[in-house]
Amino acid sequence: MTRKHKEEPMRPSLSALILTLGVASPSLAGEPTADELLRRATAILAPEEFDAQITFTTHKASGEVKHFAIQMWKKGADRTRFKFLSPADDRDMEVLRVGDEMWNYLPNLKRSLRVSPKQEFHGGDFSNADVLRVDLPRDYSPVLGRAGVPGEQLLELTAKNDQVAYYRVRLWVRAKDAMPLREEFYSRAGKLLRKLEFAAPKAYGRLVRPSRYVMQNMLVAARSTEMEWTAMRVARPDDGLFLMASLGR
Repeated sequence: MTRKHKEEPMRPSLSALILTLGVASPSLAGEPTADELLRRATAILAPEEFDAQITFTTHKASGEVKHFAIQMWKKGADRTRFKFLSPADDRDMEVLRVGDEMWNYLPNLKRSLRVSPKQEFHGGDFSNADVLRVDLPRDYSPVLGRAGVPGEQLLELTAKNDQVAYYRVRLWVRAKDAMPLREEFYSRAGKLLRKLEFAAPKAYGRLVRPSRYVMQNMLVAARSTEMEWTAMRVARPDDGLFLMASLGR
């Protein structure tokens, strides 16, 4: 008489174990992933194509306050142009970004100077990359963090390249729609450099986005910079606007 082999119980798959334990990944649980949230937040802050009017206000440690009016155009992920409308001393100054290159056009010299993405944008607390290169999915690798506030989601971002001003960024978004709420910017050594608050969401046609940014300099407490989006239109700027030859015209 042959001995019957005892059948081994079927072992559950790894995915079944994860679901059973209630720790499914965001995609399995129907929740957006870190990459999805980052793409949605970036689409709110930097649509593919638009033009806008912005007021830019710098607060210096000396107590000096300066106000600037700016016209802005953006096309695709790699072309941005700013033209200063006021005050008189800065009128017709321009900043152009094409790909990874950035230039500052000086009307009094009638020439363009190359600038670094990490330099301050017009003497304020935003870097050139902060306003000219808002492409977070390209520049940062995101993971989900613990927001600590109901209805919010935290994204922990680590730089993929050296074209950005900050090695690590913490971005809080509204969980239901990825509306950006605030950011913290850190050096490679872990030092907190800047804090940014997104405020006053406003509808620009079908797009709802923050209309006011406040950047606090964490190294010099008396310094801060504000950006107010007074008008914005999702439109397709002409390609000619992003040619070096068009600066100053």
